[in-house]
Amino acid sequence: MSIYDKYYPLGLGTARFPISNPNDETGIEESVKLVLCALEHGVNYIDTSYIYSAGMAQTVLRHAFAQTNRSYGVTLKVQYGQDKTADDAFKRVELQLGMMGIERAAFFVVWTIMSYDEFEKITQKGGIYDGALKLKDEGIVDHICFSTHAAPADIVRIIESDAFEGVTISYSPINSTSMQPVLNAALKHNIGVVVMNPLGGGLIPQNSNYFSFLRNESDKSTVHAALRYEAAQPAINIILSGCASQEQLKDSLRAFSDENTEPDYKRVERVNVKLKSALPAFCTGCRYCADNCPKSIQIPEFMQSYNMLQFEPSRLYNHEDPELLKNIHLFRRLVFDFGILPENSENPCVRCGQCEMKCTQKLSICDALDDIYSRIELTGCSKDAKKARLSEIFDGKNYNKVGFYPSGGYSNAVLNFYREFFGEPEFEILMFNSSPHLRGSMVGEYIIHSPYEIAELVPDAILVTSYQHGAAIFDSIKQYSDYGIDLLNLHKTNDVPWVW
Repeated sequence: MSIYDKYYPLGLGTARFPISNPNDETGIEESVKLVLCALEHGVNYIDTSYIYSAGMAQTVLRHAFAQTNRSYGVTLKVQYGQDKTADDAFKRVELQLGMMGIERAAFFVVWTIMSYDEFEKITQKGGIYDGALKLKDEGIVDHICFSTHAAPADIVRIIESDAFEGVTISYSPINSTSMQPVLNAALKHNIGVVVMNPLGGGLIPQNSNYFSFLRNESDKSTVHAALRYEAAQPAINIILSGCASQEQLKDSLRAFSDENTEPDYKRVERVNVKLKSALPAFCTGCRYCADNCPKSIQIPEFMQSYNMLQFEPSRLYNHEDPELLKNIHLFRRLVFDFGILPENSENPCVRCGQCEMKCTQKLSICDALDDIYSRIELTGCSKDAKKARLSEIFDGKNYNKVGFYPSGGYSNAVLNFYREFFGEPEFEILMFNSSPHLRGSMVGEYIIHSPYEIAELVPDAILVTSYQHGAAIFDSIKQYSDYGIDLLNLHKTNDVPWVW
């Protein structure tokens, strides 16, 4: 038994609604119809956040909830960094309940825990976990859960703490081997499991022929086969589908409603066997190479990330250049899924060859590490590169006031990098966001301002931190350069995201 047993196995993700901006009335209307369609078909777990879909996902839910009597369980998310105290957690929950027009919710989710160390900070006395406990005691939330992109070993430790009732993890056939210990721990501790990124960030549908081994005679598509493989795992309760249209939603629903002739245990056995043979140049995460590296390189994690280069890359973060997309997928796996951000672009490998002798797939690991580190240098995916970029932006500028646009986790993470490298900023920090619901609210210690206030506040510079919408934001504020405000872009052309 888990907290998700009464929920339909397909959950609705709300980050991909067809909304271009907060004023997109057509997109909002279509998204409301999408939610109502999901509820009509029995989907009753809804994963949402106050920043999803141009900041309008919870507004969409408010309109949809007002038009239905269907039951549902919805998430409230609080992220460490943006919020640190129990009071912060209360305020963030109140904001989201107000945006959705509801008084309580089923799930409090500690959002995106990146490591066991971060979990320990979250659960310190007076922290956001204490806020979650109080919210549960007061009947405002039913269950306390977490989502994570920590390394599998760290996720297992968090599960073993018994602090949470449910977990949301990134899981697909691509990373199923490395994530098996997490599923085992969840079963042992009776922790419910929700899956995000079930199609490998779009790689599986983009490479459907490559992954055709997932299918049996009753699977109408590789996408259906992937979803059915995940649903067949005993530990997994809900698989999230981020839908941009009713057609996408209905196709995902067919994976669960159409005839399925293969018992779950046989599907899992069949696919697991084929995962080892169908991808000959693929790191399976067996970890035979992990011991005795003289430089303590996390070889399995690097090589499983390197797997991503074998696929035709799917479009992410509004970028289209194929080589950049390959690098995004590679480092999304390394940094986002495994929590590894290299210190610099200098490859520590001494080419002793011990790892290659132990590799069951006979992979050219040393050459792969050379390639990965050359890509680290090209894409700025290291701590040293981030330090150099912030130094380039701020050194010698003597700014008194700097605006960060948009507010939220990304800007907060950039500021944390700044503090790690240089100490507390000497300039005043202003936060800007176009979402009408966030104006006047707090992100940490900072008030969120409307971009319409830029002319009144007149910062010396505005740093655009968004990787996905940076170009659009930059274009929307370009007129403020006439006020003598320096408009700065955090990212360079070949950069991968700083925050995933």
